[in-house]
Amino acid sequence: MSDKFNTLKDQAGEKLGELKEKAGEAWDKLNSPENKERLTHLKDEAAEKLNEAEEKLHDLADKAKGVWNKMTGHRDEEKK
Repeated sequence: MSDKFNTLKDQAGEKLGELKEKAGEAWDKLNSPENKERLTHLKDEAAEKLNEAEEKLHDLADKAKGVWNKMTGHRDEEKK
């Protein structure tokens, strides 16, 4: 019984060592210069897209306001 326990303990230790090694390799890949560069590029690209979307929203809001003013005659009242 003791031998079986020791064998299982040794196997568990080996598996743990393998998992630690794989985790270290995965961590190294995640923190690689290539991935950092990709993440920076994606971050910059996302910021650019957000700025473009913000500009489009402002344009749409201005157009909607213009249509609303035209439909309600608001602009005519403002001119008076």
